[in-house]
Amino acid sequence: TTTRESVTVGVAYGSDVTLVKKLLTQAASEHSKVYQHPAPLVLFENFGDSSLNFKLIFTLNDSFQAAIPKSDIRFRIDELFREHNISIPFPQRDIHIIKE
Repeated sequence: TTTRESVTVGVAYGSDVTLVKKLLTQAASEHSKVYQHPAPLVLFENFGDSSLNFKLIFTLNDSFQAAIPKSDIRFRIDELFREHNISIPFPQRDIHIIKE
């Protein structure tokens, strides 16, 4: 029943990526259902259209109940990001209207 799970999150361009990595690791490490070995891992996945994209990977002891710890970790990420003024951006598009 041991399983590797992940949570993805995007942060605003200009965010301190080292701090983002630290906070994501903290959010997973604090959860009682997350194994400490192997330690949670953060990948900087990509430069997205509206965000810098990260994946937090961690190991749980119960694959059938993974949705609950993943939700808890997302709540904690939101809390930590707010405490450290890190924004989770929403997609933004520019629309140009040409009048003929």
